[in-house]
Amino acid sequence: MTNNKTITKSIHPPLATLLLLGILLLTAGITFLWATEIGVVGDIFTYLNLLQEQPPMWVEAPMVMTRFLLLPSITIFILVFVITKVSPKPSSWSQFLVVAILLILAIRYVQWRSLSTLNLSDPLNGVFSISLFVLEMFVLFSSSLQLFLTLKVKDRQRETDALSRSIVEKTFSPTVDIFIPTYDEPDFILRRTIIGCQAIDYGSKTVYILDDTKRPQIANLAHELGCEYLTRPNNDHAKAGNLNHALPQTKGELIAVFDADFIPTRNFFQRTLGFFQNDNLALVQTPQSFYNIDPIARNLSLENVLTPEEEVFYRQLQPIKDGAGSVVCSGTSFVVRRKALESIGGFVTDSLSEDYFTGIRLSSQGYGLVYIDEKLSAGLAAENIAAHATQRLRWARGTLQAFFIKSNPLTIPGLNPLQRLAHLEGLLHWFISLANVFFLLMPLAYAFCKLFP
Repeated sequence: MTNNKTITKSIHPPLATLLLLGILLLTAGITFLWATEIGVVGDIFTYLNLLQEQPPMWVEAPMVMTRFLLLPSITIFILVFVITKVSPKPSSWSQFLVVAILLILAIRYVQWRSLSTLNLSDPLNGVFSISLFVLEMFVLFSSSLQLFLTLKVKDRQRETDALSRSIVEKTFSPTVDIFIPTYDEPDFILRRTIIGCQAIDYGSKTVYILDDTKRPQIANLAHELGCEYLTRPNNDHAKAGNLNHALPQTKGELIAVFDADFIPTRNFFQRTLGFFQNDNLALVQTPQSFYNIDPIARNLSLENVLTPEEEVFYRQLQPIKDGAGSVVCSGTSFVVRRKALESIGGFVTDSLSEDYFTGIRLSSQGYGLVYIDEKLSAGLAAENIAAHATQRLRWARGTLQAFFIKSNPLTIPGLNPLQRLAHLEGLLHWFISLANVFFLLMPLAYAFCKLFP
């Protein structure tokens, strides 16, 4: 009887799957009824198309000759110009006004787009037109969500400066274990990381090499450079399992994690550890920086022009998430409180993105997470397009597993609405590429299939 229950539970589809299937079936059903002219569905779309062809005047796009409709645009332009002159450096009030104006423009665009531009003249054009509109609204919603969250951005520079004094003056000096998980990285790369960690200007630290491949040369390297060497009998749960295996074998109050190819600066702990004077703080995350060129920029010969994707995330999105209390733990260059980590059972093992969901669990238990927008380490970016694509695919799969595990930030108990919104923005990011591909196909649909979406 127990086995039957277990089997039934294991094949029960997750809610996210059922919801997606339900939307697809409903869409397919409406499209079928429209195409076959069964029932009143066709009449409804004919009526809606009539409304699209005869929109109210206030919906129309402002043209030069229609001065009344053009007046709001001119007014907004003048207002934004005045704001940038009065407040050249963003302040809370100017930021609020600019974001409010942008959101008003977005709402105005949605009115025009939804009430006067859809082509519902026949099922084929209608399907493409509605699909384009829905994906456009999806991208606009994601962008508007980012705009809203920018109102909560915090500048932690002064706070970091003040808290770092306690570390420099040694009035606060918790013990720190430095974990360097490694699987198959070459010796020379690992050597640089170990030397960098040993060179951190802080006394109460111990460096541990967590070798998941039991390589004798790595054990010899650890002995040569004066750090501890740990391995385990299996490779269960990959990096998360490796980190969890080291937890009971170490005892530092704080744990710093660096990937095998990431080298910290000498003042890494001076800039991060001061925040842990707050007993409710669980984790401090710093940005990932890279000392080799992004493969996309290199292939396009735009090394000094094109901003790497990681720079956008760590300079723009992470500060937004920090303001919302939803910092993303990104797997390296972070410090976590051991007591807090042990209270949630260690690093999350039911996803490829163990770091991201570990941060979510910490937040759900009421712990604080902080992001310091300051380059305090540097590592290796993916060296070719194949590695770049593999890395992004792993990140996407790991993040989207949120819909199928208990650490789903949209449903896990303990997060506030603002935190859930910030995590929702991160989850939506991975669907934007699908919308962009559809947008690129629309001109081809017009050119070769004579569709008018």
